[in-house]
Amino acid sequence: MSFEIPPEVLSKYAEAADAMLSTNSFGTSCKVIYIDKISVTEADLPDFRNRKKMHTSGGSGSFSRGEQSYKTTEISDSIVLRVYWDQKDFKRFGNIQVPDGGVMTIGKYSDLGKINKATALVIDSERTDHTEWRFEKKSEPTIHGLDKNYFMCIWVRS
Repeated sequence: MSFEIPPEVLSKYAEAADAMLSTNSFGTSCKVIYIDKISVTEADLPDFRNRKKMHTSGGSGSFSRGEQSYKTTEISDSIVLRVYWDQKDFKRFGNIQVPDGGVMTIGKYSDLGKINKATALVIDSERTDHTEWRFEKKSEPTIHGLDKNYFMCIWVRS
């Protein structure tokens, strides 16, 4: 015997879940960061470091391969997520283990592509004293919710 959730229940659930993602409610404005492109720069390394291996050449997003230097360009996109900061909050969703200093986020399924592409998440909220905190993905996003229109993801502070 199969059990189906009545459409009215799913409709009310979606209404409540969307309302919780509002910045007037539990939603937090965040930035997802991803690499836009890798561009070639001038190599300015001493001869003893110009080997046929990859190494950082100083500065954020810079690296070298042999005699050629490259620089990555980050871009950001705004997104609204529910951000959970404490172990007691994680337990509401099951036996979820989040490392100390980590956060769990819930967002709309329509934003999943941005999260999958993201290299980092930046949160600037009252909780961070309005200072940008940068996080890296700790887990792959998983589908969440009765109607599977949301995702959950775990992040650790970088």
